[in-house]
Amino acid sequence: MIDTRQFFVCGCCLKRFPTLHKHAHHKTPKALGGKDTQDNLIEICPGCHDSIHAIAHRMLSKNVSMTQIIDSLALIYIDNKKAQETCLLLATNVRNAEIQVKEKGLGPNHIIAIGTTIRMYYKPFIMSRYRELNISQESYIRMLILQDLSKRFNINANLTEENRLISYIKKEKKNKSITVEEE
Repeated sequence: MIDTRQFFVCGCCLKRFPTLHKHAHHKTPKALGGKDTQDNLIEICPGCHDSIHAIAHRMLSKNVSMTQIIDSLALIYIDNKKAQETCLLLATNVRNAEIQVKEKGLGPNHIIAIGTTIRMYYKPFIMSRYRELNISQESYIRMLILQDLSKRFNINANLTEENRLISYIKKEKKNKSITVEEE
């Protein structure tokens, strides 16, 4: 008998996939004020995740019309109007976030993407912990990084004190560069 917990239904194309392939995507990107909450996350398959970002990238191009984008969606999601609409909505949000980041430049809430590889052995422990804390995997990893930085620089940092931590690190970096120049 197949364990149904090993599968999920993609929030975009509505197809069933192994849970191993599940991606969490922000409905409202962080650059637009989106949060790491379950209400703002949609579980999607890797193909839909790639499509959302590819469509958003095409939307940023001056050489691509909206008609071409809609035609692309119709080819990607043949006979699946809901998937076409969902992908277009999510891609529009990603595009808007990209535009806002470019217009405003990098601000204090700019996100740095950090990629890492962790052995599959640890996956159940990580999943158990972030579910126990009722936060997303991304928030859990961010929390671990901030805790480590707090210990390293001997400051009290949490998710709301990121700006203070960034200022402190910049100050330390500047002090080190001045010391090196003096020598």
